[in-house]
Amino acid sequence: MLYLDDIKVEFESQGFRGTHLGISPEKDKTVLFLESVRTTKSVRCPACGETVYIYENGQVKLKDIPLWKGTEHICNFFIHRYKCNCCQETFTEEIPFKYPGTRITYRAANWIKGFLQQKLSIKAIQELTGIHWDTIRKVQREIMDEAIWKRENELKKEGYKPRILAVDEFAIHKGHSYATCVMDLEQGDILWVGKGRAMKDFEKFFEDIPSDSLSAVIAVAMDMNASYNKLVTKHLPKAQIVYDRFHMQSQFGRDVLGVVRLDEARKHKAKAKEILADIPDDTDKETLKSLKQRAKAEKQEYSQLKKLRWSLLTNGEKLSESKNEHLQSILQDHHDLAVCYAMKEEICRLYELKDYQQSLDGWSKWFDAAKESSIPALVKFAQQKEKRLLGLAAHAIFPISTGKLEGFNNKIKVAKRIGYGYRDDDFFFTLIRYLSIPSFRSSHKFP
Repeated sequence: MLYLDDIKVEFESQGFRGTHLGISPEKDKTVLFLESVRTTKSVRCPACGETVYIYENGQVKLKDIPLWKGTEHICNFFIHRYKCNCCQETFTEEIPFKYPGTRITYRAANWIKGFLQQKLSIKAIQELTGIHWDTIRKVQREIMDEAIWKRENELKKEGYKPRILAVDEFAIHKGHSYATCVMDLEQGDILWVGKGRAMKDFEKFFEDIPSDSLSAVIAVAMDMNASYNKLVTKHLPKAQIVYDRFHMQSQFGRDVLGVVRLDEARKHKAKAKEILADIPDDTDKETLKSLKQRAKAEKQEYSQLKKLRWSLLTNGEKLSESKNEHLQSILQDHHDLAVCYAMKEEICRLYELKDYQQSLDGWSKWFDAAKESSIPALVKFAQQKEKRLLGLAAHAIFPISTGKLEGFNNKIKVAKRIGYGYRDDDFFFTLIRYLSIPSFRSSHKFP
Protein backbone atom coordinates (compact mmCIF):
# COMPACT_ATOMS: atom_id res chain seq x y z
CA MET A 1 0.00 0.00 0.00
CA LEU A 2 1.23 3.52 -0.90
CA TYR A 3 1.29 5.98 2.00
CA LEU A 4 1.36 9.67 1.07
CA ASP A 5 3.51 10.54 4.08
CA ASP A 6 6.21 8.08 2.98
CA ILE A 7 6.81 9.54 -0.49
CA LYS A 8 10.47 10.38 -1.12
CA VAL A 9 11.69 12.51 -4.02
CA GLU A 10 15.13 12.07 -5.57
CA PHE A 11 15.94 13.86 -8.83
CA GLU A 12 18.16 16.61 -10.18
CA SER A 13 17.24 19.11 -12.87
CA GLN A 14 18.73 22.39 -14.06
CA GLY A 15 20.87 22.96 -10.97
CA PHE A 16 18.29 21.86 -8.37
CA ARG A 17 17.74 18.60 -6.49
CA GLY A 18 14.35 17.44 -5.31
CA THR A 19 14.56 16.33 -1.69
CA HIS A 20 11.06 15.47 -0.44
CA LEU A 21 7.32 16.06 -0.89
CA GLY A 22 5.30 17.55 1.95
CA ILE A 23 1.53 17.14 2.31
CA SER A 24 -0.68 19.19 4.61
CA PRO A 25 -2.74 17.33 7.28
CA GLU A 26 -5.95 18.32 5.46
CA LYS A 27 -4.55 16.86 2.19
CA ASP A 28 -5.39 20.15 0.39
CA LYS A 29 -1.82 21.30 -0.24
CA THR A 30 1.37 19.67 -1.42
CA VAL A 31 4.87 21.15 -1.39
CA LEU A 32 7.81 19.88 -3.42
CA PHE A 33 11.12 20.93 -1.82
CA LEU A 34 14.09 21.58 -4.10
CA GLU A 35 17.54 22.81 -3.12
CA SER A 36 20.30 24.32 -5.21
CA VAL A 37 23.27 22.08 -6.01
CA ARG A 38 25.27 24.72 -7.89
CA THR A 39 28.79 25.31 -6.65
CA THR A 40 30.41 28.72 -6.54
CA LYS A 41 32.95 27.48 -9.11
CA SER A 42 30.25 27.34 -11.77
CA VAL A 43 28.96 30.88 -11.06
CA ARG A 44 30.51 34.16 -12.21
CA CYS A 45 29.67 37.77 -11.39
CA PRO A 46 27.36 39.20 -14.10
CA ALA A 47 28.99 42.64 -13.67
CA CYS A 48 32.72 41.85 -13.91
CA GLY A 49 32.93 38.11 -14.54
CA GLU A 50 35.01 37.36 -11.42
CA THR A 51 34.48 34.61 -8.84
CA VAL A 52 31.76 34.82 -6.19
CA TYR A 53 30.91 33.39 -2.82
CA ILE A 54 27.62 32.51 -1.11
CA TYR A 55 26.77 35.11 1.48
CA GLU A 56 23.07 34.38 2.06
CA ASN A 57 20.41 31.70 1.49
CA GLY A 58 16.74 32.18 0.71
CA GLN A 59 13.52 30.56 -0.41
CA VAL A 60 11.27 31.12 -3.42
CA LYS A 61 7.83 29.52 -3.70
CA LEU A 62 6.26 28.94 -7.12
CA LYS A 63 2.80 27.58 -7.83
CA ASP A 64 2.69 24.50 -10.05
CA ILE A 65 0.04 22.19 -11.52
CA PRO A 66 -1.78 20.33 -8.68
CA LEU A 67 -0.94 16.67 -8.19
CA TRP A 68 -4.62 15.82 -7.85
CA LYS A 69 -7.97 17.58 -7.91
CA GLY A 70 -8.79 20.02 -5.13
CA THR A 71 -5.22 20.59 -3.99
CA GLU A 72 -2.68 23.37 -4.29
CA HIS A 73 0.84 22.40 -5.36
CA ILE A 74 3.86 24.54 -4.44
CA CYS A 75 7.49 24.17 -5.54
CA ASN A 76 9.66 25.51 -2.71
CA PHE A 77 13.17 26.39 -3.97
CA PHE A 78 16.07 26.87 -1.56
CA ILE A 79 18.39 29.26 -3.36
CA HIS A 80 21.65 31.15 -2.84
CA ARG A 81 22.53 34.81 -2.97
CA TYR A 82 26.03 35.53 -4.21
CA LYS A 83 28.52 38.34 -3.71
CA CYS A 84 31.42 39.09 -6.04
CA ASN A 85 34.94 38.74 -4.59
CA CYS A 86 36.08 41.66 -6.74
CA CYS A 87 33.39 44.34 -7.18
CA GLN A 88 31.17 43.26 -4.26
CA GLU A 89 28.13 43.09 -6.58
CA THR A 90 25.31 40.96 -5.14
CA PHE A 91 22.80 38.94 -7.12
CA THR A 92 20.30 36.11 -6.63
CA GLU A 93 20.52 32.70 -8.18
CA GLU A 94 18.17 32.25 -11.14
CA ILE A 95 15.43 29.60 -11.11
CA PRO A 96 15.01 28.06 -14.60
CA PHE A 97 11.58 26.71 -13.65
CA LYS A 98 10.20 30.21 -12.98
CA TYR A 99 7.96 31.80 -15.62
CA PRO A 100 9.30 35.37 -16.15
CA GLY A 101 7.55 38.11 -14.20
CA THR A 102 5.38 35.73 -12.17
CA ARG A 103 5.41 33.35 -9.20
CA ILE A 104 4.44 30.25 -11.18
CA THR A 105 6.34 27.55 -13.05
CA TYR A 106 6.54 27.18 -16.80
CA ARG A 107 4.30 24.11 -16.49
CA ALA A 108 1.63 26.14 -14.74
CA ALA A 109 1.93 28.88 -17.39
CA ASN A 110 1.40 26.34 -20.18
CA TRP A 111 -1.56 24.97 -18.23
CA ILE A 112 -3.08 28.45 -18.12
CA LYS A 113 -2.45 28.92 -21.86
CA GLY A 114 -4.40 25.74 -22.51
CA PHE A 115 -7.38 27.10 -20.58
CA LEU A 116 -7.16 30.41 -22.44
CA GLN A 117 -7.31 28.59 -25.76
CA GLN A 118 -10.59 27.01 -24.62
CA LYS A 119 -12.18 30.48 -24.22
CA LEU A 120 -12.26 30.38 -20.42
CA SER A 121 -12.36 33.74 -18.70
CA ILE A 122 -9.65 34.86 -16.29
CA LYS A 123 -12.10 34.52 -13.41
CA ALA A 124 -12.95 30.93 -14.37
CA ILE A 125 -9.26 30.01 -14.67
CA GLN A 126 -8.56 31.57 -11.29
CA GLU A 127 -11.28 29.44 -9.70
CA LEU A 128 -9.96 26.28 -11.38
CA THR A 129 -6.26 26.79 -10.67
CA GLY A 130 -6.16 28.96 -7.54
CA ILE A 131 -3.62 31.19 -9.31
CA HIS A 132 -4.08 34.94 -8.85
CA TRP A 133 -5.97 36.70 -11.66
CA ASP A 134 -3.15 39.19 -12.21
CA THR A 135 -0.71 36.36 -12.93
CA ILE A 136 -3.16 34.84 -15.42
CA ARG A 137 -3.57 38.25 -17.02
CA LYS A 138 0.21 38.54 -17.45
CA VAL A 139 0.34 35.18 -19.23
CA GLN A 140 -2.55 36.22 -21.45
CA ARG A 141 -0.92 39.56 -22.20
CA GLU A 142 2.28 37.82 -23.27
CA ILE A 143 0.32 35.59 -25.66
CA MET A 144 -1.41 38.58 -27.19
CA ASP A 145 1.72 40.74 -27.49
CA GLU A 146 3.60 37.92 -29.19
CA ALA A 147 0.76 37.26 -31.65
CA ILE A 148 0.43 40.98 -32.53
CA TRP A 149 4.20 41.28 -32.96
CA LYS A 150 4.28 38.26 -35.30
CA ARG A 151 1.36 39.64 -37.31
CA GLU A 152 3.01 43.05 -37.73
CA ASN A 153 6.30 41.50 -38.83
CA GLU A 154 4.50 39.19 -41.23
CA LEU A 155 2.83 42.16 -42.95
CA LYS A 156 6.10 44.14 -43.02
CA LYS A 157 7.91 41.28 -44.78
CA GLU A 158 5.14 41.18 -47.37
CA GLY A 159 5.48 44.95 -47.87
CA TYR A 160 1.80 45.38 -47.09
CA LYS A 161 0.33 48.76 -46.19
CA PRO A 162 -3.34 49.44 -45.39
CA ARG A 163 -5.32 51.09 -48.19
CA ILE A 164 -8.89 51.32 -46.93
CA LEU A 165 -9.68 52.14 -43.29
CA ALA A 166 -12.78 52.44 -41.13
CA VAL A 167 -13.02 54.42 -37.90
CA ASP A 168 -15.77 54.26 -35.30
CA GLU A 169 -16.30 54.45 -31.53
CA PHE A 170 -17.65 51.92 -29.06
CA ALA A 171 -18.66 52.02 -25.38
CA ILE A 172 -16.13 50.63 -22.88
CA HIS A 173 -17.72 51.54 -19.53
CA LYS A 174 -21.02 52.79 -18.23
CA GLY A 175 -21.56 56.52 -18.08
CA HIS A 176 -20.82 57.40 -21.71
CA SER A 177 -17.20 56.28 -21.67
CA TYR A 178 -16.03 55.51 -25.21
CA ALA A 179 -13.00 54.35 -27.18
CA THR A 180 -12.11 54.85 -30.84
CA CYS A 181 -11.20 51.94 -33.09
CA VAL A 182 -9.46 51.97 -36.51
CA MET A 183 -9.75 48.91 -38.77
CA ASP A 184 -8.06 47.89 -42.00
CA LEU A 185 -11.14 46.95 -44.02
CA GLU A 186 -9.22 44.78 -46.50
CA GLN A 187 -7.35 42.62 -43.97
CA GLY A 188 -9.77 42.97 -41.06
CA ASP A 189 -6.99 43.88 -38.58
CA ILE A 190 -7.60 46.45 -35.87
CA LEU A 191 -4.71 48.88 -36.34
CA TRP A 192 -5.28 51.04 -33.28
CA VAL A 193 -7.57 51.44 -30.27
CA GLY A 194 -7.57 54.50 -28.03
CA LYS A 195 -9.67 55.83 -25.20
CA GLY A 196 -12.10 58.66 -25.94
CA ARG A 197 -13.75 59.89 -29.13
CA ALA A 198 -12.88 63.58 -29.15
CA MET A 199 -10.47 65.20 -31.60
CA LYS A 200 -7.56 65.19 -29.15
CA ASP A 201 -8.17 61.46 -28.52
CA PHE A 202 -8.20 60.51 -32.21
CA GLU A 203 -5.08 62.64 -32.78
CA LYS A 204 -3.14 59.94 -30.88
CA PHE A 205 -3.79 57.49 -33.73
CA PHE A 206 -1.63 59.59 -36.06
CA GLU A 207 0.99 59.97 -33.32
CA ASP A 208 1.18 56.23 -32.58
CA ILE A 209 1.10 54.96 -36.17
CA PRO A 210 4.09 55.96 -38.33
CA SER A 211 3.06 58.19 -41.24
CA ASP A 212 4.94 55.90 -43.64
CA SER A 213 2.60 53.03 -42.68
CA LEU A 214 -0.40 55.11 -43.73
CA SER A 215 1.08 56.43 -46.98
CA ALA A 216 -1.01 54.03 -49.12
CA VAL A 217 -4.40 54.92 -47.59
CA ILE A 218 -6.86 55.93 -50.33
CA ALA A 219 -10.21 55.92 -48.48
CA VAL A 220 -11.53 56.13 -44.92
CA ALA A 221 -15.09 55.15 -43.95
CA MET A 222 -16.56 56.94 -40.95
CA ASP A 223 -19.69 58.38 -39.45
CA MET A 224 -20.25 62.13 -39.47
CA ASN A 225 -18.15 62.90 -36.40
CA ALA A 226 -16.52 66.26 -37.11
CA SER A 227 -13.23 65.38 -35.40
CA TYR A 228 -12.72 62.30 -37.59
CA ASN A 229 -13.30 64.38 -40.71
CA LYS A 230 -10.88 67.17 -39.79
CA LEU A 231 -8.03 64.94 -38.64
CA VAL A 232 -8.19 62.59 -41.63
CA THR A 233 -8.17 65.61 -43.96
CA LYS A 234 -5.18 67.03 -42.08
CA HIS A 235 -3.02 63.90 -41.84
CA LEU A 236 -4.19 61.97 -44.92
CA PRO A 237 -4.87 64.68 -47.53
CA LYS A 238 -4.84 62.18 -50.41
CA ALA A 239 -7.39 59.85 -48.80
CA GLN A 240 -11.06 60.11 -49.73
CA ILE A 241 -13.52 60.38 -46.85
CA VAL A 242 -16.61 58.19 -47.27
CA TYR A 243 -19.54 58.75 -44.95
CA ASP A 244 -21.16 55.56 -43.76
CA ARG A 245 -24.53 54.64 -45.24
CA PHE A 246 -25.86 53.09 -42.03
CA HIS A 247 -25.23 56.22 -39.96
CA MET A 248 -26.79 58.48 -42.60
CA GLN A 249 -29.95 56.39 -42.91
CA SER A 250 -30.14 55.80 -39.17
CA GLN A 251 -29.95 59.52 -38.39
CA PHE A 252 -32.54 60.32 -41.07
CA GLY A 253 -34.88 57.70 -39.63
CA ARG A 254 -34.48 59.07 -36.12
CA ASP A 255 -34.26 62.83 -36.72
CA VAL A 256 -36.68 63.16 -39.63
CA LEU A 257 -39.03 60.21 -40.12
CA GLY A 258 -39.36 59.64 -36.38
CA VAL A 259 -40.01 63.29 -35.57
CA VAL A 260 -42.49 63.86 -38.41
CA ARG A 261 -44.34 60.61 -37.70
CA LEU A 262 -44.80 61.50 -34.02
CA ASP A 263 -45.86 65.07 -34.90
CA GLU A 264 -48.53 63.71 -37.25
CA ALA A 265 -49.66 61.20 -34.61
CA ARG A 266 -49.95 63.90 -31.93
CA LYS A 267 -52.13 65.98 -34.24
CA HIS A 268 -54.64 63.11 -34.40
CA LYS A 269 -54.53 62.64 -30.65
CA ALA A 270 -55.07 66.35 -30.04
CA LYS A 271 -57.92 66.38 -32.59
CA ALA A 272 -59.66 63.51 -30.79
CA LYS A 273 -59.41 65.34 -27.46
CA GLU A 274 -60.67 68.53 -29.07
CA ILE A 275 -63.73 66.78 -30.54
CA LEU A 276 -64.69 65.22 -27.21
CA ALA A 277 -64.05 68.44 -25.27
CA ASP A 278 -66.26 70.58 -27.54
CA ILE A 279 -69.42 68.42 -27.32
CA PRO A 280 -72.29 70.59 -25.89
CA ASP A 281 -74.33 69.19 -23.02
CA ASP A 282 -77.58 69.36 -25.02
CA THR A 283 -76.24 67.40 -28.02
CA ASP A 284 -78.73 64.88 -29.38
CA LYS A 285 -77.89 61.18 -29.47
CA GLU A 286 -77.26 60.95 -33.22
CA THR A 287 -74.84 63.88 -33.22
CA LEU A 288 -73.15 62.59 -30.06
CA LYS A 289 -72.68 59.19 -31.65
CA SER A 290 -71.25 60.77 -34.81
CA LEU A 291 -68.79 62.90 -32.83
CA LYS A 292 -67.61 59.95 -30.77
CA GLN A 293 -67.04 57.96 -33.98
CA ARG A 294 -64.95 60.82 -35.37
CA ALA A 295 -62.90 60.93 -32.16
CA LYS A 296 -62.45 57.16 -32.31
CA ALA A 297 -61.29 57.40 -35.92
CA GLU A 298 -58.72 60.03 -34.92
CA LYS A 299 -57.45 57.78 -32.13
CA GLN A 300 -57.15 54.90 -34.56
CA GLU A 301 -55.11 57.10 -36.90
CA TYR A 302 -52.90 58.00 -33.95
CA SER A 303 -52.43 54.33 -33.08
CA GLN A 304 -51.63 53.36 -36.68
CA LEU A 305 -49.00 56.07 -37.00
CA LYS A 306 -47.40 55.01 -33.71
CA LYS A 307 -47.11 51.45 -35.05
CA LEU A 308 -45.80 52.53 -38.45
CA ARG A 309 -42.18 53.01 -37.40
CA TRP A 310 -40.63 49.84 -38.84
CA SER A 311 -42.64 50.00 -42.07
CA LEU A 312 -41.30 53.51 -42.67
CA LEU A 313 -37.69 52.49 -41.96
CA THR A 314 -37.78 49.29 -44.03
CA ASN A 315 -36.73 49.43 -47.67
CA GLY A 316 -39.94 49.70 -49.72
CA GLU A 317 -38.91 46.79 -51.95
CA LYS A 318 -38.70 44.47 -48.95
CA LEU A 319 -42.17 45.20 -47.57
CA SER A 320 -44.86 42.60 -48.09
CA GLU A 321 -47.71 43.52 -50.43
CA SER A 322 -50.21 43.94 -47.59
CA LYS A 323 -47.89 46.10 -45.49
CA ASN A 324 -46.98 48.22 -48.50
CA GLU A 325 -50.65 48.84 -49.32
CA HIS A 326 -51.32 49.78 -45.69
CA LEU A 327 -48.34 52.15 -45.69
CA GLN A 328 -49.38 53.83 -48.94
CA SER A 329 -52.93 54.36 -47.71
CA ILE A 330 -51.63 56.19 -44.62
CA LEU A 331 -49.10 58.25 -46.60
CA GLN A 332 -51.88 59.51 -48.89
CA ASP A 333 -53.47 61.26 -45.92
CA HIS A 334 -50.24 62.66 -44.47
CA HIS A 335 -48.38 64.90 -46.91
CA ASP A 336 -45.31 65.70 -44.76
CA LEU A 337 -44.77 62.06 -43.85
CA ALA A 338 -45.15 61.01 -47.49
CA VAL A 339 -42.51 63.56 -48.55
CA CYS A 340 -40.04 62.36 -45.89
CA TYR A 341 -40.64 58.72 -46.84
CA ALA A 342 -39.95 59.52 -50.51
CA MET A 343 -36.74 61.30 -49.48
CA LYS A 344 -35.71 58.23 -47.48
CA GLU A 345 -36.22 56.01 -50.53
CA GLU A 346 -34.18 58.46 -52.60
CA ILE A 347 -31.29 58.15 -50.12
CA CYS A 348 -31.29 54.40 -50.73
CA ARG A 349 -31.17 54.97 -54.48
CA LEU A 350 -28.34 57.50 -54.24
CA TYR A 351 -26.20 55.04 -52.28
CA GLU A 352 -26.56 52.54 -55.14
CA LEU A 353 -25.04 54.88 -57.76
CA LYS A 354 -21.62 53.96 -59.16
CA ASP A 355 -20.86 57.18 -61.05
CA TYR A 356 -19.36 59.97 -58.92
CA GLN A 357 -20.78 62.87 -60.95
CA GLN A 358 -24.26 61.35 -60.97
CA SER A 359 -24.01 60.82 -57.23
CA LEU A 360 -22.81 64.39 -56.67
CA ASP A 361 -25.66 65.82 -58.75
CA GLY A 362 -28.19 63.51 -57.10
CA TRP A 363 -27.17 64.50 -53.56
CA SER A 364 -27.16 68.19 -54.51
CA LYS A 365 -30.73 67.93 -55.82
CA TRP A 366 -31.73 65.94 -52.71
CA PHE A 367 -30.50 68.67 -50.39
CA ASP A 368 -32.15 71.40 -52.49
CA ALA A 369 -35.49 69.56 -52.42
CA ALA A 370 -35.21 68.93 -48.69
CA LYS A 371 -34.61 72.61 -47.91
CA GLU A 372 -37.54 73.64 -50.11
CA SER A 373 -39.94 71.18 -48.44
CA SER A 374 -40.80 73.57 -45.57
CA ILE A 375 -40.84 70.57 -43.22
CA PRO A 376 -38.81 71.78 -40.19
CA ALA A 377 -37.19 68.44 -39.31
CA LEU A 378 -36.24 67.74 -42.94
CA VAL A 379 -34.92 71.27 -43.53
CA LYS A 380 -32.77 71.11 -40.38
CA PHE A 381 -31.38 67.69 -41.34
CA ALA A 382 -30.48 68.90 -44.84
CA GLN A 383 -28.73 72.01 -43.51
CA GLN A 384 -26.65 69.89 -41.12
CA LYS A 385 -25.64 67.22 -43.66
CA GLU A 386 -25.14 69.30 -46.78
CA LYS A 387 -21.61 70.15 -45.66
CA ARG A 388 -20.85 66.41 -46.00
CA LEU A 389 -21.82 66.39 -49.68
CA LEU A 390 -18.43 65.29 -51.07
CA GLY A 391 -18.09 62.44 -48.57
CA LEU A 392 -21.59 61.19 -49.38
CA ALA A 393 -20.97 61.27 -53.14
CA ALA A 394 -17.61 59.48 -52.64
CA HIS A 395 -19.54 56.30 -51.88
CA ALA A 396 -19.97 55.94 -55.66
CA ILE A 397 -16.17 55.59 -56.05
CA PHE A 398 -15.51 53.62 -52.86
CA PRO A 399 -18.63 51.61 -51.91
CA ILE A 400 -17.39 50.99 -48.37
CA SER A 401 -18.88 51.43 -44.92
CA THR A 402 -18.09 50.91 -41.26
CA GLY A 403 -20.32 47.82 -41.27
CA LYS A 404 -17.40 45.41 -40.85
CA LEU A 405 -16.12 47.41 -37.89
CA GLU A 406 -19.63 47.64 -36.41
CA GLY A 407 -19.84 43.84 -36.63
CA PHE A 408 -16.47 43.51 -34.88
CA ASN A 409 -17.81 45.77 -32.13
CA ASN A 410 -20.19 42.94 -31.25
CA LYS A 411 -17.18 40.67 -30.71
CA ILE A 412 -15.71 43.36 -28.45
CA LYS A 413 -18.92 43.37 -26.39
CA VAL A 414 -18.78 39.57 -26.03
CA ALA A 415 -15.13 39.72 -24.90
CA LYS A 416 -16.05 42.40 -22.36
CA ARG A 417 -18.85 40.24 -20.95
CA ILE A 418 -16.65 37.13 -20.78
CA GLY A 419 -14.06 39.10 -18.83
CA TYR A 420 -16.73 40.73 -16.60
CA GLY A 421 -15.35 44.07 -17.80
CA TYR A 422 -11.72 45.26 -17.72
CA ARG A 423 -10.21 47.77 -15.33
CA ASP A 424 -7.00 48.00 -17.36
CA ASP A 425 -7.91 49.79 -20.61
CA ASP A 426 -4.49 49.10 -22.14
CA PHE A 427 -4.95 45.35 -21.60
CA PHE A 428 -8.47 45.50 -23.05
CA PHE A 429 -7.29 47.40 -26.13
CA THR A 430 -4.53 44.83 -26.67
CA LEU A 431 -7.14 42.08 -26.42
CA ILE A 432 -9.22 43.83 -29.10
CA ARG A 433 -6.25 43.94 -31.48
CA TYR A 434 -5.49 40.29 -30.73
CA LEU A 435 -9.07 39.26 -31.48
CA SER A 436 -8.82 40.86 -34.93
CA ILE A 437 -5.82 38.79 -36.09
CA PRO A 438 -6.98 36.56 -39.00
CA SER A 439 -5.49 33.37 -37.53
CA PHE A 440 -7.56 33.92 -34.39
CA ARG A 441 -10.72 34.77 -36.31
CA SER A 442 -10.48 31.50 -38.26
CA SER A 443 -9.72 29.27 -35.26
CA HIS A 444 -12.20 30.91 -32.82
CA LYS A 445 -9.97 30.27 -29.83
CA PHE A 446 -9.84 32.29 -26.60
CA PRO A 447 -10.59 35.10 -25.19
